[in-house]
Amino acid sequence: MHKRLPLLAVCLTVAAFGASACGPSGDSGSSASATPATAPASASAAPSKSPPAAPSEVRGLTGLSAKLYLKTIREHYPDLDHISDDVLVAHGNALCVASGQALVDQAIKTKQELELTGKEASAILGSAHGSCGRKNAFG
Repeated sequence: MHKRLPLLAVCLTVAAFGASACGPSGDSGSSASATPATAPASASAAPSKSPPAAPSEVRGLTGLSAKLYLKTIREHYPDLDHISDDVLVAHGNALCVASGQALVDQAIKTKQELELTGKEASAILGSAHGSCGRKNAFG
């Protein structure tokens, strides 16, 4: 248990940092002209947010986020070199768009299909959620 705690802390930190860094915010970093344009859209979308994985919340691993995800995996987890980039992105994207029980099922499927250890599966899950830009990674 104590051996896994630092890994869990790192994965959660990466996921939280990635989600906050990639997601839209109303902080001073956004321009004043963009804020009024998005406010009515978010107000009208509020009633449809009841599903945990609304399309506006899920971005997936495409383009720059896929490159960031692969760079993170390749730099920090050299033991995953035997898995191709396409397979990593496909599984990472599946983890990224899943929520709730589907996320658990996809994590188990990824671990089994890629024949990963728990540590390797955690690395893929944490990196995927850190890179995909989802507002709430756990539904």
